[in-house]
Amino acid sequence: MSDAKFEARVKATGLRPKPDDMPILEALVKDLDRAAATLRGPRPYGQEPLSAFRLKPG
Repeated sequence: MSDAKFEARVKATGLRPKPDDMPILEALVKDLDRAAATLRGPRPYGQEPLSAFRLKPG
């Protein structure tokens, strides 16, 4: 995921993090996504229990 794409996705949600917080937020999102992938196993995106917490693709 490129920095510009992540930033656009964050702005689309209405969040307004400070520029200094953006790398931390991106790392947190990646960590949460990896943890969720470890727990849930393979299944279609629509059936993922944590899909509500993902940022919508822009």
